[in-house]
Amino acid sequence: MIVNNGFFDGGNEKIFTIRKICDLDHEEIEHNLMPHLHDFYSIFWIESGEAIHATDYVEYSLKADTILFVPPGLKHRMYIDESVGGTYILFNEDFIEYNRKNYTPLKEYRLFNNPDFKSLITVFPEKREKLRNITTLIFDEIRNSDDYSQDIVLNLLHLFLLESRRIFDQQYQTAKQEDTDTTPDTTIIKFKELIEENYATQKNVSSYAEMLHINPSCLNELSKRTTGITAGELIRNRVIEETKKLLYSSGKSGKEIAFELGFEDPAYFSRFFRKYTGSTLNEFRDHSRKKYH
Repeated sequence: MIVNNGFFDGGNEKIFTIRKICDLDHEEIEHNLMPHLHDFYSIFWIESGEAIHATDYVEYSLKADTILFVPPGLKHRMYIDESVGGTYILFNEDFIEYNRKNYTPLKEYRLFNNPDFKSLITVFPEKREKLRNITTLIFDEIRNSDDYSQDIVLNLLHLFLLESRRIFDQQYQTAKQEDTDTTPDTTIIKFKELIEENYATQKNVSSYAEMLHINPSCLNELSKRTTGITAGELIRNRVIEETKKLLYSSGKSGKEIAFELGFEDPAYFSRFFRKYTGSTLNEFRDHSRKKYH
């Protein structure tokens, strides 16, 4: 479903939004001042003025011509006043996966999750107009929407992310250096990377704690403080996410998916999925395919 600033899915859940920062109302500004969590990806392009972005441990000054990329599940707060101009974009996994033919996993961009927690880029004049043209096209597509708009906006979003990744690589490849300092934020980012690499074979918090050279209880506490959920939940959520992707995009049976994701007992895998999603494997597959076809 299309609204005046984005898209909703069939269940009336917001999956994509683009707005001008100056359109934020007082209630939204107040909400951003308080530490909060999102279950969607956020892009904040500060084009004028100065904003402040902070997690529990790190604070960033976002000056004009800065773009910030915030992953889901990160506890953060934003200070934005009336002097700040720019654009922000919010979207979730459902939107990114909407068109499977052009699906590009967000992890490939490294903008939202990277080992050094460098999620800022500076937009120089020669790049500014190209990115601005992309956001203008997105606004136009939503204002004058038709049956093609969601596909077009998805592709424009990927173009924006690709251009941003190009800038990211240019700005950080020359600044690469060994940094032995470890902050809670970088530990969580590294933990998420380890989950991405090992979720099919390692599902215990203790295994990841050993890889990170910390105590399992410390990893759980750090995860809870930084993301709002435990380390075990982060691992489990990634397994559930991959299960949903396979159910939607492949013809594999529940048993085949169970083995692919490292479950030796398909019956236990089925109970696991139902416990944490509220639906059976077949129910989810049927519902998701009806939803996007």
